[in-house]
Amino acid sequence: MSEVITVTETAATKITDLMLEEKKSEAGLREFVQGGGCSGFQYGLMIEEGAGDPEADQVFESNGVRLYVDPISLRYLSGAQVDFVDN
Repeated sequence: MSEVITVTETAATKITDLMLEEKKSEAGLREFVQGGGCSGFQYGLMIEEGAGDPEADQVFESNGVRLYVDPISLRYLSGAQVDFVDN
């Protein structure tokens, strides 16, 4: 069975480095979708400490990164991949 949301090894390394840099080694990554008006949806990521909202959030793990996603956002993020590219 494939993962609902995946984090590439490159992204996982960068996310872990950022969490350590901010002294949030126990944190996870929140992924979300917001209405963007006439522009469509806006997608966001943020480092989140704690366990998210255990009553509502779906919690996943990919390449060692804990992911928190609310049920509405999950409908739009299912099958997504988080990657990191440094240009």
